[in-house]
Amino acid sequence: MNVAVLKGILLAVMAIITMIFGLIPMKLMKVLSGKTGKFERRASFIVSMLSCFAGGVFLGVCFLDLLPDALESFDSWKKAAHFHSHYPIVPLTFMIGFFVVNIFEEIVGKFCGHEDERDTRKKHAATFVSTASDAENVCVETESVNSNVAIVKSLTFVLALMFHASLEGFAFGVQQSTMSVASLFAGIIVHKAVVSFSVGMRLAEAHPHRPWIVVGLILLVALVTPLGGSIGIILENSQMDLVTKDLVTCILVSLALGTFIYITFYEILVPESTKSHNKFAQWLSSIIGFAIIAGMMAFHSHDESSHSAPDVHNK
Repeated sequence: MNVAVLKGILLAVMAIITMIFGLIPMKLMKVLSGKTGKFERRASFIVSMLSCFAGGVFLGVCFLDLLPDALESFDSWKKAAHFHSHYPIVPLTFMIGFFVVNIFEEIVGKFCGHEDERDTRKKHAATFVSTASDAENVCVETESVNSNVAIVKSLTFVLALMFHASLEGFAFGVQQSTMSVASLFAGIIVHKAVVSFSVGMRLAEAHPHRPWIVVGLILLVALVTPLGGSIGIILENSQMDLVTKDLVTCILVSLALGTFIYITFYEILVPESTKSHNKFAQWLSSIIGFAIIAGMMAFHSHDESSHSAPDVHNK
């Protein structure tokens, strides 16, 4: 199968999986609301293990697949452009991507923090109302403000997630081989399933009486990855000269790599390590995820060597 066609099919699968797992919480919350104790702890443990597994997969994708691809594109560009500097351009670029995502989320978090403070002040203000009539008016106003704050917070939260998802999709779209497409898809799809479920749960809790908001925001998140992937596919199959193509691919994949590193550590492994689950089980889940990608890459390298060996002997 043509790699571009395979990417298109898998991007559609990503969108469908995101929608399915993002909308499950709307129905599941009604069931979970009456469940506590052992059932809840078991569900939390399973989600944590899946998250750690996804983190291990992303570690493998980052350091065994994307980073070598970025370095290879940069070396190809250096030779074609006769660039002789030994400055570590690729590490610099992916750290720029890392810090851009970091500061973006800090800004979003700061904004949401101000909204929380304003929300708290509104709630405190209601306690100083003296008459029943005034109390009723303030309660109505507070409920309206709380609803607006919830919408703003959900929008900023989804905006940050869409930024990640677009770069995930782009990194997927610029892959050149079936192996790299398959390995990256494995990491993205597990991560997306877990993250989409978590996002859906958060949105369903924030808007229990406005399901259309939840559906709309989940739809945005689902569509942005195929959009980023389509841009990557267009770039990969474009007719631009090889020198420019290698440079653009190197820069954008390096930026996406920085995003993946941020997601892996700040949004998966570190948050999961703070949860009260079995640490060895979390570590083992991460190792299994990493080992799967390492094994896939080893098999791919061996396969490439076996195909290239006859050519060497025939020369």
